[in-house]
Amino acid sequence: MGNDRGARRAAVAALRKTAAAQDGQFATAQARELGVSRSTLRTLRERGEVVAQRRGVWRFRAAAGTADETMTGYLACWPEGVLSHESAACWHGLELDEPPTAVHITLAHGHRRKPTGLVVHVTRDLPSGDVLTSGGLAVTSLARTLCDLAAGGGPGRTLQLLDQAVALGATPRWIHQRAEDLAPGRGGLDALRAATAPGAAPVFRSWLERTLDGLLAEAGLPAPTWNVAVGDAEGQIGIVDALWASEGVVVEAEGLRFHTSGEARRRDAERFNRLVAAGYTVRRFTWHDIVEEPGRVTASIGEALRTRAAVAAALARTERTPGRRPPGDA
Repeated sequence: MGNDRGARRAAVAALRKTAAAQDGQFATAQARELGVSRSTLRTLRERGEVVAQRRGVWRFRAAAGTADETMTGYLACWPEGVLSHESAACWHGLELDEPPTAVHITLAHGHRRKPTGLVVHVTRDLPSGDVLTSGGLAVTSLARTLCDLAAGGGPGRTLQLLDQAVALGATPRWIHQRAEDLAPGRGGLDALRAATAPGAAPVFRSWLERTLDGLLAEAGLPAPTWNVAVGDAEGQIGIVDALWASEGVVVEAEGLRFHTSGEARRRDAERFNRLVAAGYTVRRFTWHDIVEEPGRVTASIGEALRTRAAVAAALARTERTPGRRPPGDA
């Protein structure tokens, strides 16, 4: 009898320790695995020590705060489930346009359990290298998470998440390899594969410029000259992406952050300052601006062109009127 009581206490202590790493929560299957019997779990419930969160998931009442819904959803599929898609993106720290309204779980093909209230994805391909475990959760890796989200989103969203993921430490080469491996039978991975391919930076930049050129034409704006060398009194400043020479307007299209080294960004900042000092109006747009907010981009460029044209016209009128001061002269 004493040995049985001691074993029950040890099992409950182990369960408390496990739950402590899981927001105070645990799955019924975990309790059984640790040696906590149905009757012991029932006793804990009757004493008010644990509270049911959903079918098969419990939480110790002494746990601080409110229950973490992500953990609850994950434990509802324990041990087969892996946190994935939008839920994994949030766990990794990626910023989504909208937070997920339900917990996303991936299960290996063949598992029939699909708890209600969750978004359950089924896959035949989930190798151990695509899963990491931390804080009591099994979560798809950043590379796998990007591939999963890319399959259901557009290229703009994919590239936005890719840029964030690399800033968080993901390796473009590994992302590219996973995208290549998962591409057969999946759609939506082309943008991810192209942006992370070896030597992709100039190709991606060229694509951005072509996209911007199309936006300018659609907005009825005059066409610039592309990839032009400009200079100042000190010599050549550099090659700018787009130049409207008569208006003195320059537009630069910024690539993905991981396509540009820290030294290159420093040089870009120096070039920007020299362009402004030389009298150019400069507009810089990220790939996100061009892909996701094209109307704002063309409106900004149009405003810059109209302003410079108006200033040039005013100066021309001043030059034709003897004794009149140029605009802005004190």
